[in-house]
Amino acid sequence: MANMGGYILAEVMLWLMYAILLLALIAVVASAVHSLRHRYDSIAASNRVPRKTIAWGVAGLTVLLLLVACLAGSSQPLLINGISYTDRFWLKATDGLIVSSLVLIVIAACFVVYGMSGINRKLKGK
Repeated sequence: MANMGGYILAEVMLWLMYAILLLALIAVVASAVHSLRHRYDSIAASNRVPRKTIAWGVAGLTVLLLLVACLAGSSQPLLINGISYTDRFWLKATDGLIVSSLVLIVIAACFVVYGMSGINRKLKGK
């Protein structure tokens, strides 16, 4: 009977993850619709910020990173709690998502440090 509580907790966690995934997908679609309806081209043009180039570059590099990380991911079978996981697709997908998220976190941290350092302002003489 002690195992039944663990099973119920696992089911609750799975449904919670499904709900959070659904909310994230709804937020992504709502954000895309909002950004397509409310374009602020005059603000980007007045500050000379290549907004569209940056957005397409970030999206393209993220997709490329996910694709490369998933293709290069390990497909070695895993033995977890006595259960062998051997599905090649899910092993590669999981490894790729973990690696790509770590790479994106390191890239984001580098840009934060660069932005806080003021190197760009020093080079422009402001």
